[in-house]
Amino acid sequence: MPEPKAKRRRVSEETKTYNLEEVFCVKFNPDVEELWKWACSSNTDNPQDSLYPLLNLKLCGVFKYLQDLRDKKENTLFKDQKGKPASKDKGKGEDKNRVSEESVKLHMLDREWQCPPEFQPCARNKSHLFGFWRDTPTENPIFVVEKKKGCGVITPVATDLFDLIRVLGKREKVSPSKDLDKLINKHASTEDLRRITAARNKTVVAKTFNKIGIVVPISKNDVGYRPLTMTYAELDKMLTKSCETEDEAKKDKILAPFDECINYIQFANDECDYGMGFEMGMCVYSHATSRNFMGTISSLLPLSYDLLGRTLYSKIMRKTCEEAESGSML
Repeated sequence: MPEPKAKRRRVSEETKTYNLEEVFCVKFNPDVEELWKWACSSNTDNPQDSLYPLLNLKLCGVFKYLQDLRDKKENTLFKDQKGKPASKDKGKGEDKNRVSEESVKLHMLDREWQCPPEFQPCARNKSHLFGFWRDTPTENPIFVVEKKKGCGVITPVATDLFDLIRVLGKREKVSPSKDLDKLINKHASTEDLRRITAARNKTVVAKTFNKIGIVVPISKNDVGYRPLTMTYAELDKMLTKSCETEDEAKKDKILAPFDECINYIQFANDECDYGMGFEMGMCVYSHATSRNFMGTISSLLPLSYDLLGRTLYSKIMRKTCEEAESGSML
């Protein structure tokens, strides 16, 4: 089953001078550059706060990188070990050698627990984190998503950053300034979010508890995914109940079907049905009890990304688990 391809957009020479694609090892749409230009002219001291007076929204993630770059702050985080931007990807697929630890660190900017690697933070307010969504590291962002703080559910909210401003403006019942409104009308995507979401949903093999679901390639022989050995209702009840008891014997009994399913995942991986472990890992990661199953998450998800050839995502997930275990991640 083919994965949805985001519409390619022209990236100007100015964006290339930022080396965004080189240092982050992912593609960006032109909305990042265009919004950043406006932000720098709107708030010369702190462009990240340019949308705060209107929407209580702070630009983050890649914009944190751009602001530090603009302020000429010295930070080895932005360079590889030789002091040069990461090399360009000359192939069609993901280049494993291209994914440096520095690139992974950049993807950790403003990342929260229950943000999967497909979710790259780009803006936040008091209640929600917003980010670009890419099902694979080699594609352009499909749309912008939102996640409520402390919740694992992820929802498509806009086609791009300018559409996000328009959507949030309607929520808050505020109107942008004339220059920002002109920019929105000029650069916001004309594509329909519902159509994009519907097209992607055709490639989603399992919704998981984060509701946005997972995408894995399925061969003509239906190899690539097999369903879990339990329903989501059963899994939800199992995870919740196991965290409500301190009796280890009772906990083991409650989780017996869960452990059995983990064993089946090993067989599924051996037979190239990588989607099964991916689904289970994402379900546990997006569940309310996720922090109690750090070991399961750290063993399932990075391996699933590796098996799917999504090396960057595997490294981001490993780093996410490391930071969560150390207590340095919200």
